[in-house]
Amino acid sequence: MTYKLIAADLDGTLRAEEQSFTPRLRDAVRRAQERGVRVVIATGRVYRTAAPFARDLGLDGAIICNHGATIRDIRADKILLEHRVPLARARELIARASDDLTTLVCIDEEFYTPRLTAHAVEYIGSYRDHLNVVPDLARSLPGAPQKILFICDESIAASLRIELKIRFGDALQIVQSWGTYVEVTHRDASKGNAVAWLANRWSIARDEVIALGDQGNDISMIEWAGLGVAMGNAIDRVQALADYVAPRAEEDGAAAVIEKFVLNGDGSIGRSGNQATS
Repeated sequence: MTYKLIAADLDGTLRAEEQSFTPRLRDAVRRAQERGVRVVIATGRVYRTAAPFARDLGLDGAIICNHGATIRDIRADKILLEHRVPLARARELIARASDDLTTLVCIDEEFYTPRLTAHAVEYIGSYRDHLNVVPDLARSLPGAPQKILFICDESIAASLRIELKIRFGDALQIVQSWGTYVEVTHRDASKGNAVAWLANRWSIARDEVIALGDQGNDISMIEWAGLGVAMGNAIDRVQALADYVAPRAEEDGAAAVIEKFVLNGDGSIGRSGNQATS
């Protein structure tokens, strides 16, 4: 099998948490692109915080942000496709949110929160100038969001995801993107749908796509791709659904996958239902 598109999550996949890209990964990505393979980052991050990583890795094509809600052309700096949470649904979600949750709403690269919490400050990090505190946020949203993020204790995140899926599952996309993050996007916004859209745009068959990830928000693209790869550090349900389990992110798992299936042409596992472990 010749693969033509690699879609990879960023944090916990292409790089270990808080670490830089390794020389081995940089080399693998460069060599893959030289062979005409498209490499796309698919992340839950907003474009502002994701694009620098893409450029650092030598990528200047498309990037998938906000869990698939936004696809953007890096070189042209323009939006190719975007799905937003309907304003009425967003207001309902925010109004119903418990005071125990940190609520962050992303609209046009800005974040809005009804209360300034330590979790909000930590999440925004060095982009503090883009965090806006709006006490009556449900009534005062300036537009339809690309995504809504709830930060809570890890002990309740899974139950919050299930509760939101029961209440809004047909109308919205609900994912747990990290241990303490539950995120909401438009019902058609997922990494899987975004990768499928790009593959169609570039006339690339599903079987010619590799997708790599580690968290619940990566499941849709791992299931859709011809070769779905879970990192060795991925949560259990991601590993259970994947065709192939790579080494951990801190062990250069993404580079190992590119070398094995793209550069060395070591074949494809594909949608046979067989689970393999590196």
